[in-house]
Amino acid sequence: MTDLLMTKVQMPLAAIGGPTFRFVAAGEMPVKPVAWLIHRYLEKDTLAVMFGPPGKGKSFIALDLSCCIATDTAFHGLPVTQGAVFYIAGEGHNGIARRLSAWASLNGVSLDGAPLFISEGPTDLASAVNAAQVAEAVQALADKTGKHPALIVIDTLARNFGGDENSATDVGQFVRHVDIHLRHKWKATTLIVHHSGKDGERGARGSSALKGAADAEYEVSRHDEDKVIRLTARKMKDADEPPPLAFELVSVPVVDTTGSTVGGAALRSVGYSLPPTPAKSGMGRNQQRALVLLEGMHTEIAERLARQGRSEHPVLIEHEDWRQRCEDDGIQRNRYKEARDALEKRRAIRLEGPHVFLLLDSVRNVRNPLGDSDVSDALDTAPFGQFGPESDRVRTAIGQGLDVPAGDYEAL
Repeated sequence: MTDLLMTKVQMPLAAIGGPTFRFVAAGEMPVKPVAWLIHRYLEKDTLAVMFGPPGKGKSFIALDLSCCIATDTAFHGLPVTQGAVFYIAGEGHNGIARRLSAWASLNGVSLDGAPLFISEGPTDLASAVNAAQVAEAVQALADKTGKHPALIVIDTLARNFGGDENSATDVGQFVRHVDIHLRHKWKATTLIVHHSGKDGERGARGSSALKGAADAEYEVSRHDEDKVIRLTARKMKDADEPPPLAFELVSVPVVDTTGSTVGGAALRSVGYSLPPTPAKSGMGRNQQRALVLLEGMHTEIAERLARQGRSEHPVLIEHEDWRQRCEDDGIQRNRYKEARDALEKRRAIRLEGPHVFLLLDSVRNVRNPLGDSDVSDALDTAPFGQFGPESDRVRTAIGQGLDVPAGDYEAL
């Protein structure tokens, strides 16, 4: 009789189906090969962040890799795993349509019938209700087309987040909603496009909770002199950091629905090189000389590692070796120390134990670390929810030195 009266709560776990939280023996855990969406750069079923100053090419890269994955086209020579892509855009459709058309034209690949889907507008993913509605929209298209998402892009965080970027709680909630409603549901890779902060050396803008949650993090930069867009790994949680990539933005004419030719642009890969030294950035003569010597040492070691097949190995330069190289070049010891301290203060270098590290992006952005203004920086005015296509002029005024008329397409 007692057994019959035992409640479900009182019954042993085995009698009600066993525990839902389990452990596995360490020795029984298989080592599985890395499943890449883009070889060495984007892993399947992970959370990735791509950040950089406004107007430097983040959205161009995000759209480029989305097109490549959806059409099974190599991403600038890198193998991809084909799959459906769902792009949550914070931009108007006209600008995105021109970029997609330019990509197709430049690469000779049609997007007709490709499983690449663009949202009609942004939404606030800090809301569980909104995140669930996005998941419903994705599921409806997946059911209709039979294509489940391999990649979900959120461009940008600012346009799709109604919380406080500096709050670890708000950012953590955003990440949980993205994980629960979007990523885990289909084991899809999620790529969040984000802005860097005022202090570019500190990485993405806002709470470090986003970086902590990310499996991979990439920085996008564009130098004012050579106009090259550089993509640099800043974090790879479970794999070696891949080598940086470089692109140029080329003008591609596209045809609109009236048959008129309008300006478009797309990325073309170029060989990676260090950003130009900012010779006119206000650095003193000894600072410039010391920096050039350090860049030379960095290049020597990087090339040697490449010849040895160890490109993923960090470039380690002994501080004493750099000091000796400077003294051999005629920089007196006391002047060297002044130059070193000044370079460290402006975050062109980082001293860490016996090593000195060249902070390439800080050197690159020393002239204008913030980049140009961008409407999505204004969190209090950024609209949320699907209000329909925005005017192409919302983020126009490129001012980036492109080889096309500034008014032909939005800021990067």
